Amino acid sequence: MTRHAGGERSGHPDPPPSPDPEPPMPIPPDEPIPIPEPPHATSAAGTDPPVELPVAGGPPPPVARHGGPDVAGASEPHLDLHADTAEHPAVSGAVVHHSAYAPPDPTQVISHTPPEGWHQPPPDGPWHAQHEKPGEWRHVPPEHLAYQHSPPAEAGPEPIWVGPPTGQSPLLPGDPRRRSTVFLSLAFAATLVLCGGGAVSAYFLFRDADNPGSPDPMTAVNRFLTAVYTQQDANAAEDLVCRKSRDETKLAERVEQISTYADGYQGAVFRWDDPTVASRGDDEATVGVRVVMSTDDEKAAAQDLRFTVIRKSGWLVCDVSG
Repeated sequence: MTRHAGGERSGHPDPPPSPDPEPPMPIPPDEPIPIPEPPHATSAAGTDPPVELPVAGGPPPPVARHGGPDVAGASEPHLDLHADTAEHPAVSGAVVHHSAYAPPDPTQVISHTPPEGWHQPPPDGPWHAQHEKPGEWRHVPPEHLAYQHSPPAEAGPEPIWVGPPTGQSPLLPGDPRRRSTVFLSLAFAATLVLCGGGAVSAYFLFRDADNPGSPDPMTAVNRFLTAVYTQQDANAAEDLVCRKSRDETKLAERVEQISTYADGYQGAVFRWDDPTVASRGDDEATVGVRVVMSTDDEKAAAQDLRFTVIRKSGWLVCDVSG
């Protein structure tokens, strides 16, 4: 509402304030809730009295008779629960405990019997990692030790994966299979030794078998001089030397050198005296000879040579000096 000069009011008046809202009413239940009664034995009309349960370890309850309605005036026979009968003999003294009425014990105690047999001996030293040496043990043992580490003294037997494979029994010292395995190994080793020794012997024996050689040291020297000085054939001379000195290149160079030297003279001819044996053994001999070259103009040159001859399948030249 606005107010004009002179204090007069104009326009509509302010509405009266509305009352506060009332709180909501609770919703009543459909049916009244009965008040729970405490557990107690009540005997109402038309209801049977409560049945008493048998006590554990006591006598069995009496058995009710089954039949028709009671007849007035009929006398009921008296049942003696403690009578001695064939089905239920009387027991004097202690009370008989029937297992049928004994409540079962839900807790079963299993006695722990320690296993007999192998026990892990106590460790002979502190635990250490495999990559550490004595005096360098800086690592503490883990919570669960590996099998290859030092186990505690109360550890059990070895795990199953350490033993022999399933279905195979270990070879004992007196087992026939172990003896047969040892015999086979020894026989195989002996065969290798014999074969290796035979191969080496055959190599040294027949390495010069392709060169039959000469029957004596003098003949071997004569044949070698003929091939080198007269025929000047390196291939022929190669068949007359031992394998150790058989060098085709050096023989060819020596034959070429002698041929060039002879070509420098007119009508050069080589000749030699009979070789003489200076010393001789079973498989080696030393032979000396003088080689002379003459020309048509009656010039001559001589050279003394010393040959080392060895015997293989025959006598072969092995060294020349002079």
